[in-house]
Amino acid sequence: MAIWSKGGDDTNALVHAFTVGDDYTFDRVIARYDILGCIAHATMLGEVGLMPAADAASLVAELQRLHQEYLDGAWTVELADEDVHSKIEALLTERVGEAGKRLHTGRSRNDQVLTAVRLWQKDRLIDAASAVLDTAGALLERAQRYEFMPLPGYTHLQRGMPSSCGMFFAGHAQALLDNLGLFQAAYTLADRCPLGSGASYGVGLPLDRQRTSSMLGFERTPGVAMADANSRGKAECASLDAIGAVVSDLSRLAADLVFFTTAECGFFRIGGGFTTGSSIMPQKKNLDLFELLRGRSARFLGLRTGLYATTLGLHSGYSRDLQDTKALLIQGMDLGLQGLAVVAEAAPSLEPVRERIEAALTKDIYATDEAYRLVREQGMSFRDAYVQVGNNLDQVAVPDHDATVREREHLGSTGNLGLATMLAELEAGRSQWSTTRSRLHGCWQALLA
Repeated sequence: MAIWSKGGDDTNALVHAFTVGDDYTFDRVIARYDILGCIAHATMLGEVGLMPAADAASLVAELQRLHQEYLDGAWTVELADEDVHSKIEALLTERVGEAGKRLHTGRSRNDQVLTAVRLWQKDRLIDAASAVLDTAGALLERAQRYEFMPLPGYTHLQRGMPSSCGMFFAGHAQALLDNLGLFQAAYTLADRCPLGSGASYGVGLPLDRQRTSSMLGFERTPGVAMADANSRGKAECASLDAIGAVVSDLSRLAADLVFFTTAECGFFRIGGGFTTGSSIMPQKKNLDLFELLRGRSARFLGLRTGLYATTLGLHSGYSRDLQDTKALLIQGMDLGLQGLAVVAEAAPSLEPVRERIEAALTKDIYATDEAYRLVREQGMSFRDAYVQVGNNLDQVAVPDHDATVREREHLGSTGNLGLATMLAELEAGRSQWSTTRSRLHGCWQALLA
């Protein structure tokens, strides 16, 4: 029987299948976080006198056991359970009797699921920020190793100006690091505890919302019940915006590598284990990893658009539409994390192919440098120098490739990438997110002790 049933009001089987759908599979993702919320809620109810102390202690002990059993695979959420909340309440009632029926005092499934999602969301944002740092670190290692190795710079997919392998790797690393501010903003938005907001308008009981919030590791003070409830969808969108920026950056990196590793370019080679073969052409080594990474950005866009569209035009208070935001959030975050993981794994095996790079550093790529030489040495205006060089491209000389890379000394150019600053930013980020993880997980360990 569903936890909302009053008897004799069972849902039509087809309606049940439609409303539950595959949501129970995503409840498996948040199950252990829901148990954490239950432990904090039961503890608070006992402390404020809304539940006998003995019942609260019994519930906490059994919830702690359920948490470990779930991690051990002893139980899970099934289609017949409707949702994780029904499953946990059924297990508790079966094991501790009447006390299990007291746990739902002062809360709704709305604030219950939202609390579990927020806890999962914070944990996943920490994972994602850490993965961003790891991936950026792998790219920066390549940037250091090949800092001054020349590489053609492309615009419109045509050779344009001299660049470097250091700039290639560092440029993609910086793009990832720049996203950390988005993760911090998303984390802050998710860092307010909705437990106690009930069905969106609070409850008529003397709950201690600050107490449950602190036990669960939320840093921000609980807010207006309706606003906390209405945040479902908005905070999820912020998380997908953060990971979406990463997906976009990885897509561009993937497109570059697909191009640079073709037989036509051959500027980079990748280590064994990172390519796949053809079922018909024995010689093929396909960089499917990066082609799929490039393509997954389209799948992500569908998830992000679906999440945003689901929240448009909803009235205040809970609407069942919001159930679908859970799957979109989980799938979107997972997609971004998968991309980060494979790039972090593959990046250390990327190696420039010097002879292929030099073959592509033809004289025309130095045309702009020649115009700048005329400006610098002859005092010519850039517009006049541009015309003169453009009319005499056959006279452009090919300089020393390595010297050209090092001579570009303005901040951010090939001879002055600022790698030390980026490495310092990397370490600061690791320290910050490690501290955030330790603080949050410390609160959860206290609940499970």
